[in-house]
Amino acid sequence: MLRHNRLRLLLNKERPTLFEAASFQILSMNEIAEYKFVVADDGLKQEVVELLQQNNLPVTDLDDGKILFALLQKDKIVGTGGLELFNQCALIRSITVETGFRGKGLGKLISRELEKICRERGIDWVYLLTTTAKDFFINQGYRVISREEVPLPIKTTSEFSSVCPSSAIVMAKSLA
Repeated sequence: MLRHNRLRLLLNKERPTLFEAASFQILSMNEIAEYKFVVADDGLKQEVVELLQQNNLPVTDLDDGKILFALLQKDKIVGTGGLELFNQCALIRSITVETGFRGKGLGKLISRELEKICRERGIDWVYLLTTTAKDFFINQGYRVISREEVPLPIKTTSEFSSVCPSSAIVMAKSLA
């Protein structure tokens, strides 16, 4: 029964637009916890940046061109994600989950929500760079690609060109 309800919630047809909040219920053992995935506005942005810093993720280039999101549980940030949007592609940034909330599927939830936002914007491909989460993203349907395969808009981002080390793994996923 719990598995059926979780699948039903993940397949919910109502999708939020880029700047609307979406509510989710993650079912685990005998409890239901409510989560909200929202754009990290000025009130949340500093807390998101702090969580990113705690997890050794880059923050030096965060500006208005990068959309940051927060996954909230009762107004507490338990996860983050980010996007840089271009015409036909996007760069996923900084998916992280608070240490005490890991292993509950929240990283997958954040990843899927970022992908939904991209689909709604007509984006066909998402890219990311990682030094530590290759296996996580492979399990989400991403594949490792060479730096030469990356489209120009992604290559010109600060994350690709200077923030992430050249040893970072580049990954891509088709949303079409």
